[in-house]
Amino acid sequence: MKIALVTGSAGDTHCGVGDYTYELAQHLALDAEVHLYFSRDHGPVKKPYEKLHSLFLHPLDGFSMLSLPAIKKELVNGQYDIVHIQYPSKGFGKSLLPGYLPENLAGMNSRSRIAVTLHEWSTSHPLRKLVIDQMIPRTDLFFVTNEAEMMAVSKRTKDRTIIAIPVGNVLDSQRELADVWNEAEGKPLIGWPEVQGPATREPWSIFHYGLPAKGKGFKKMLEAMHVMREAGKKPILYLGGEFPEGSSLREHVLGLITEFELTDAVVRVGHIPQDKLAQFATRCMVGVFPFAEGFSSKRSSVASISHLELPLVVGHGSTEEHPYYAPDENNPTSLAVMLIDLLSGRLEKEWNEVIARQRDFARRFSFTNVASSHLDMYNKIRKLDT
Repeated sequence: MKIALVTGSAGDTHCGVGDYTYELAQHLALDAEVHLYFSRDHGPVKKPYEKLHSLFLHPLDGFSMLSLPAIKKELVNGQYDIVHIQYPSKGFGKSLLPGYLPENLAGMNSRSRIAVTLHEWSTSHPLRKLVIDQMIPRTDLFFVTNEAEMMAVSKRTKDRTIIAIPVGNVLDSQRELADVWNEAEGKPLIGWPEVQGPATREPWSIFHYGLPAKGKGFKKMLEAMHVMREAGKKPILYLGGEFPEGSSLREHVLGLITEFELTDAVVRVGHIPQDKLAQFATRCMVGVFPFAEGFSSKRSSVASISHLELPLVVGHGSTEEHPYYAPDENNPTSLAVMLIDLLSGRLEKEWNEVIARQRDFARRFSFTNVASSHLDMYNKIRKLDT
């Protein structure tokens, strides 16, 4: 099978969709010929896994509407069985081009079937939803990342095929690829490290990372920190992620840190490279991700560290089942009460049990499984030569 993946960003570590797509491309390339199209300015910081020989990278000079004819021609000439668009992605910017690709490929009698993955449809900007509406009539297959998104998207896509597949674990992807070869060559598997316990962790240390965005519960988390300090505790939050100078979200978070008197309790560590993330996270006692929806399998930040030796706390009220800790109520005080309880000795008692539970759940984010599910759906819609 010959597949084209089209994404604005690919493995630049500054776009969750781009990082996911880059790893997906490598796992698909174990069983297919894969061509990855992306913006040159948002390309991978690391080369693909060294033993892959069926993944081909195609950096483009951007995705402005002026480049539509050239991109369309290249995709048609490629004679791909599947053209799969990942939307939105940082490298696309505000371009309308992705919305017009399905229609234009169909208009040129392309042999390709068109698939589109919609990331975080429910929270998309209205302009992005207009782009998506443009895709719908000529798209053969839609992927989303959880059941709630599937229900929301199905109201727009109507009779189009739609399936929910969780995001993959970007942090563990290269280890998975290495173990594919280790198993084939009869070598020992790398697997996940054995549980060591919390004895060497910094007491009362809390970890959060990810690309900053609304709905991630920054105010709730920081106010909970304030409540904990008012109760005489001394938590310290290590806050990872890029907060661009001058951005409204950066000013909002800095304002909250000042408002809740947390200047000496929050350490902003900036962007954490993928190869440093595990080391940094596992210095702390607990990871906190109080998302507005509680927990969602669309959130790559949680998916990518669920296999680590780090107990996780998510938000209240999730509609998805999960193994993580969550407060009883959807407010900062309830979150603070839970964190005080966990960090006052409960975590040490439950450590091995909760890590085992999280790791068992983390297997659903395996890129081996994610890629296999994609290939199954590709095979169902591809045009077979006669």
